[in-house]
Amino acid sequence: MSDKKPKSTGKSTTKNTNKKTASGKVIKPLRRTNTVKSGSKTSNTTSSKTGTNNRAGKLFGRLKNNDNQGAYTSVKNRKKVIFSKASGASSRGGFENDKNRFRTIWAIALVILGLLIARAYYLQVANAQFYQDKGNELITSVRTQKSYRGMITDRNDLPLAVSAPLATVSFSPHDYAREYYELNRVKIANPDSPQLQARMQKRLDNMDLTRLAAAANIPVAELEKAAAIDESIDVTDEEAVKAALPSGAGSHYLPLLNKVTPEIAQSVSSLDFPGVYEKNFFQRYYPQPQPNSQLLGFMGQNASDPEGGYEGRAGIERQYEKTLAGDDGKVLVLKDAKQNSLREIKQVEPEIAGQDVALTIDSRLQYLLYKELEKAGRLQQARWSTGMVVDVQTGEVLALSTWPSFNSNNLNEMTGENQRNRALLDVFEPGSVMKPFTVAAALDSGKYTANSLIDTNPGSIRVRGYTIRDHNNLGRINMATLLQKSSNVASTKIALSLPPDAITNMQKQFGFGAKTPLKFPGEGAGLVTTPKEKETARRATVSYGYGLQVTLAQVAQAYAALASGGVMHPLTLTKTDKALPSKRIMEHEQAMSIVKMLEAVTEPGGTAKAAAIDGYRVAGKTGTSRRINPDGGYYTDQYRNVFAGMAPASNPKLVGVVLIEDPRSQIYAGLTTAPVFHNVMKEALRLYNVPLDKPLKTE
Repeated sequence: MSDKKPKSTGKSTTKNTNKKTASGKVIKPLRRTNTVKSGSKTSNTTSSKTGTNNRAGKLFGRLKNNDNQGAYTSVKNRKKVIFSKASGASSRGGFENDKNRFRTIWAIALVILGLLIARAYYLQVANAQFYQDKGNELITSVRTQKSYRGMITDRNDLPLAVSAPLATVSFSPHDYAREYYELNRVKIANPDSPQLQARMQKRLDNMDLTRLAAAANIPVAELEKAAAIDESIDVTDEEAVKAALPSGAGSHYLPLLNKVTPEIAQSVSSLDFPGVYEKNFFQRYYPQPQPNSQLLGFMGQNASDPEGGYEGRAGIERQYEKTLAGDDGKVLVLKDAKQNSLREIKQVEPEIAGQDVALTIDSRLQYLLYKELEKAGRLQQARWSTGMVVDVQTGEVLALSTWPSFNSNNLNEMTGENQRNRALLDVFEPGSVMKPFTVAAALDSGKYTANSLIDTNPGSIRVRGYTIRDHNNLGRINMATLLQKSSNVASTKIALSLPPDAITNMQKQFGFGAKTPLKFPGEGAGLVTTPKEKETARRATVSYGYGLQVTLAQVAQAYAALASGGVMHPLTLTKTDKALPSKRIMEHEQAMSIVKMLEAVTEPGGTAKAAAIDGYRVAGKTGTSRRINPDGGYYTDQYRNVFAGMAPASNPKLVGVVLIEDPRSQIYAGLTTAPVFHNVMKEALRLYNVPLDKPLKTE
């Protein structure tokens, strides 16, 4: 029994061997090797001798097959198979590959993180203000808060220009209809909320156009027609509502109240009515428009202002624009989706009210001057007339006006002609009013005295082919008679006896040929050209007021310098605590001697007897010159009349100058401008309580 081996030994071994799996990772199951079929017979001897070898062979065979399949193959010995499906175990997830993949993934992650940080820095730090401003634009806006424009007053603090607060109330039918349809839509969309429906209905009741029409005093039918509410449309249909909204002209702006006081506007704006808007602004108002229109100027719309603000366009309004206007404030306001302002958030920039400008003008004298200029202009059927009154001791302009004028409160009356301040802007050939400065040059030269005699026989003189004449033969005359009779011949002889620049230098010394210190917008400078030695005709004409250009303001300034004893006090239009520096341009005795000579002009035998004032000594000079013809030469039937005078002559306080352009009824200044001077100066002396310096006439 011991020699026999159990039958089960061989079978058991074979069975166990076939079921055993290889260690390690296997991609595909190992295929079985060819074995003896279940019914075959084997000898015990063969099994005994070769049992171990068979098991080794079987295992080797399996390993070989697996090697062909890719299992148990090292990276070094593994065959590279391209485009073939891998089978068996793989070492691609080894440490080296995992380490590279790990580094790559972290590098990518760090780059993405860096980009995110950079983007966040750009948005929240580097460009934070830009995006913050963009966000604020959606819910806020900066509203300009108009500053109060300063007043313009006269020397007695009476207002000449003020800013009155006004308001304009308008109605937007488009916004009203949109709100109406929206409230109805909310009612229909919330049938299960009776409280919400009640609130919507209450708001709809408050939108009754009858209330608005009664407050604005306009027909309710006009509002209903503009709103065009369609009760039949489906308010839940957005496209249908959009089509029903008012469009076209007047759909967004229908004026209810235009330029009314804030109190009147409050009666409508207090209704808190949908689609009603109020705009507040300041309206410039001129209490005394015609006499002051060219002096004060006017307001015009500023094209560079997005809100359509106004600024000074002429005169004092323009000259002192920065002082009067002040600085507008800015307020940050919260707005809703319809761009309506809800409330003010904060003051961005403070409002700085404009400062008042006090003029040296006396509104009483200004009105009187204008009425006299208008009266004379209409009587003489003149093109225009203008005049000035100046304080001799200070250079302050007390009155400055021009006719024809316009109503500054209604710019529709304004034209290119009536808006000009003729006394400051227009230049002209002055004529004989320049002869006192010719006498001044003669006295300053030392060749002449007040009593020097000049032979004017035979009443004319020939210069370079031109004949210069007087009205008649005056014979031998002194300086006083030269001025009294306005001798062209005597003036010519003085000019030709002096150096070529003597007359023009004296004229420049008195301020001719340069703008006055008034610095008025558009002011003319005039023109004084020194003639050459051989230009004898020009040397002659300059001496009696031809061949040069001046402004009436320059004439007033020069006569005020004579009246003050040869001291030039710069003209001024505004009151100031700091007086402008004065300068002496002529000896006191010489200046006062010329003033005394000018008294003869207003006395019997002079050219301006109509300028005389009872109780006062008056000195002055007339000037009648021909108007220049644009086609060349001078008109033979058109003249310009000027009178410049001062009173009282013993101690001059006031200087007045008057100009009438192209008078038709009379052509001499003694008959046209001298009466205007008389009427204005008489009242001015009374207003300022100037003492009499001459006995009153008695009947």
